[in-house]
Amino acid sequence: MNLECENGIEVAGVEIADHVLARIGWLLPLLTVSISMLVHALSGDARALPFFISESDYPGLQRWIFTTGLSICGVLLCIIAYRFRYLFKDSEKSKRIHISFYSGMTTGISIIILAFANMYDFLLLHCVVAITVFGGGFIWGYSTHLLFEKTETFGKQLRRIGLGMAAFALVTMNAILISYIGSHRDELNNGDSLLYRLDTIQSAIDYAAPAEYILFLGLVITLAAFEPDLKAKIQSKE
Repeated sequence: MNLECENGIEVAGVEIADHVLARIGWLLPLLTVSISMLVHALSGDARALPFFISESDYPGLQRWIFTTGLSICGVLLCIIAYRFRYLFKDSEKSKRIHISFYSGMTTGISIIILAFANMYDFLLLHCVVAITVFGGGFIWGYSTHLLFEKTETFGKQLRRIGLGMAAFALVTMNAILISYIGSHRDELNNGDSLLYRLDTIQSAIDYAAPAEYILFLGLVITLAAFEPDLKAKIQSKE
């Protein structure tokens, strides 16, 4: 594998352009999460509706989809983060390049861990890496967004929308959960079961889960918005 081709990477003699990498990078997590949640809901395993994305990492077909898809997504994000560092290696924005690279690698590795550390068996580890994925993903998206020229493009406008959605949803989701859990601490301490606790805070999840969906979609849109800019970058070289 060669990660330093001029316009992309080379795998087993096949070159994959950067804009194609970006396309796979946003399509795969979108399909993985959507299909695993759909299977979880239709299989009758869903505890309630709506539910958190991670609840679809439940024993059965949905877990295979969730774990396999997200582990590949993590590897892909690490490669994409490396490619952005390579593409902008001659840029004067060295600080932003470092932030972009390390936040992207951290997020990618965290996604791989998240794929295997399900909330039912590894709750504490799952919560830590989930926060890292969402927070790190936002930092990566924003810092990488700043690497591009000031010229207005469709990609830059789309990234602003995606980042705005992600920021709003990240604050909203955490505010809802922290507020509710803080005011119902005694009730939550009465049960040791994770499912009991989730059922107890379902009235908060009714609002926090949709906020999580918006957060996830915002990050997906941010990654998707790099595709047209990367394609234009290749075309300008040609």
